[in-house]
Amino acid sequence: MSMAETRASGRRYLPLLVLRSEQNMRPLPTRKPTPRKAHYARRLLAVVGMVGFLCSASHSVGFGIFNATGLNGGSRWDAAPRTLGGVERSLDGGLRFSLQGGSYQSYRDLFSWSGPTPSVASFEQAVLEAFAFWTMSDPQTDLGTTLKFVPDLATPVSRATSGSVRLGAEIDLFGAIDGAFWDPGDSGNRAEAFFDSVSVSGNLKLTSGTTNYPGFAISGADITFNTNPGAQYSLTSFRTILTHEIGHTLGFADVDITSGASGTFIDDNLNASNSQTALATLTNSYALLINPFNPAASPLQLYTVADGDPGFDTSGVDILMESSIPEAFFGTGLSLSNDDFAGRQFMYPVPEPASTMLLLFALFLCLRRFRLHTQEPGA
Repeated sequence: MSMAETRASGRRYLPLLVLRSEQNMRPLPTRKPTPRKAHYARRLLAVVGMVGFLCSASHSVGFGIFNATGLNGGSRWDAAPRTLGGVERSLDGGLRFSLQGGSYQSYRDLFSWSGPTPSVASFEQAVLEAFAFWTMSDPQTDLGTTLKFVPDLATPVSRATSGSVRLGAEIDLFGAIDGAFWDPGDSGNRAEAFFDSVSVSGNLKLTSGTTNYPGFAISGADITFNTNPGAQYSLTSFRTILTHEIGHTLGFADVDITSGASGTFIDDNLNASNSQTALATLTNSYALLINPFNPAASPLQLYTVADGDPGFDTSGVDILMESSIPEAFFGTGLSLSNDDFAGRQFMYPVPEPASTMLLLFALFLCLRRFRLHTQEPGA
């Protein structure tokens, strides 16, 4: 189980991730949040730790994933219909999410707000937008996605597990005054995410159609926000933190204190020898370099990246999946960028548009040729 946390100072917010998997018992230090410091005035600062794995089984470029060996493996949602622990757990039909209380109004009312309480319609829109950001097309490459999220509020949320399967909907949203990284009375804007993943017979099916792909099937995820009365949110801060946490439920790690620190930051051409090269190589688009049928065969490498300058704190390098979410993401124009789109293409690949058109054209020619050869003379 791994953990990451996000907290806020003014408009600065921290997400927390807690993951549990059936593989990779890699220990990392677990820390409680420390008091906010002046550094938080510019960036969100998160604390990430790993409390253990159960073993039974952006505006920049680069990403990190869990339970991978190099570029191989990783924990992701299976594209093939799959029942685990008696419940459906796959991308088939969309990832279903539910809310504590069973309605947008009940979930909204768990929070304290920095201004007037948002309308139910506005709060619902913020939730849906956070999920929708992960389904938008990449404007640099025209790559879309088959990811889909479906409200399933009729399914009660649950913190229970059956083996290594989290019950409830596939993604459950909670609020709590006592969390893994906060205690009752805490006033920080914080959230945490948990997922389990399991080894499955026949391995996984990728969204590109590849079958028998090695890795682990995510079997349920939870997101929990700090709902102590002193933790006051705006809709923008809530939406941004939720978007980050959804990234964790899809299998993405915090790049600064998980992948970057451990030398597993995935990129195509990182050069962090100085601020200029770091900016140039941490902001280019490379989603089209990813082999959609075998992402592990893509021309990518693993890097260690400093949580400083040159590195993640270089001016202009803003990564949504950084534990300290840059304040650039807290404006009204929050959007995924090159890093997020590249990570999505690696984890949930789709053939590039040009390749798809060529395949369809080739199929058309083959069918036409077959028809010509099978026509009777004089027909």
